[in-house]
Amino acid sequence: MKSTGWLGSAAMLSIAIVFAASPARASAQWRRVHKTTHSKHAARAATSGGPLYKGALLEDADSGRVLMAYNADMEWPPASMAKMMNLLVAQEQINAGRFSGNDPVRISERAAHTGGSRVGLKEGDVYPLRELMKAALVKSANDAAVAVAEKIGGSVEAMVRMMNERAQQLGMNHTLYQTVDGLPPRPTHDADRTTAYDLAIVGRAIIRETNLLMWSSQEHMDFDNGVAILNNTNHLIGHFEGCDGLKTGFTYQAGFNVTTTAKRENMRLIAVILGAPSNAQRFAQAAKLMEWGFDQFTAVSLLKSGQPIPVQVQVHEGPLIQPVAAHELKLVVPKADASAVKLVYDVPPAINGPVTTGEPLGRVIAQDEGQAATEVMAISPIAFTAPHTLGGEAYNASAPPSTNNAGQENQ
Repeated sequence: MKSTGWLGSAAMLSIAIVFAASPARASAQWRRVHKTTHSKHAARAATSGGPLYKGALLEDADSGRVLMAYNADMEWPPASMAKMMNLLVAQEQINAGRFSGNDPVRISERAAHTGGSRVGLKEGDVYPLRELMKAALVKSANDAAVAVAEKIGGSVEAMVRMMNERAQQLGMNHTLYQTVDGLPPRPTHDADRTTAYDLAIVGRAIIRETNLLMWSSQEHMDFDNGVAILNNTNHLIGHFEGCDGLKTGFTYQAGFNVTTTAKRENMRLIAVILGAPSNAQRFAQAAKLMEWGFDQFTAVSLLKSGQPIPVQVQVHEGPLIQPVAAHELKLVVPKADASAVKLVYDVPPAINGPVTTGEPLGRVIAQDEGQAATEVMAISPIAFTAPHTLGGEAYNASAPPSTNNAGQENQ
């Protein structure tokens, strides 16, 4: 469906939005990756009553390039968006073969008595792990999130440690989890802390490494074979074109938050809104932010995965190798700047062997207006090992094998 439902109201259109920048201003902004960013528009909005959120971020989901940021490094409670890391860790454990989505989970007393949003789990009941993960993601069920954590980590406390370890591995240096569900220990105090930048990082990891979007993209889902219906807490699903995730969060201290993502054609965006004053405004602001991104930016496809690049590398006493792109290289740029994108090949002309298949030989750097924006490794499509000498005789690759060797081949 089109996004006009979120953008059509005159009241919403009259809001001072910090991302309404010209392409030139926008391009200066989105190069500042993981730093505080305040455009002139953001400063003007702050002095005229401020935007209807405390922090905001828009990123290209593939590369993590920042397209707009406002207080994006401000520490803020994630509320139920803490479940994103809980579910990422759980799905990665499933991917590693340590668990299965079909594994039975017995509901503990702790899970059954977890408050807030819930699906009404009862102590002693047994559910498949995937059903509980689905409920934690779509309905933001705290009882299900605790049950998932106890199954994967062995205890809530152990799962919190796993979540913090994964956050550090991902470079989420301003995030600290103390819960698996985002519930505050008391109404006016949240224990978890993160930033909009870090929420986008875990969001990209979910998109890249899991299939959780197949659940978060649904407005409504069955739970426990139709015993209950899970209504998605993300109201952009089904109402904003291309939106298929990710997670909402609310507490009294945090306000209304959302980490959301949408894909149109070959471009996927992630938007984070922190501290909106109402449920409706977190979605309205996220929709405007992503709509602006789709209107102003385009994804330029530069290389396909495995595509040969126009350079050659001479292996010492070996072949000439034409490297290939390790994966797709795509750059999101302002539409007005698309023709200015250039590729720079940082690949040495010669190397020593041996060479293994897939070994990095250099890199291809995508530049916009002369500045490095993103890159892909240039890898070897073949392996090469210098042959050993046989019986003191130099090996000649062009010479036929000796008769004796050939005759003994199958003996």
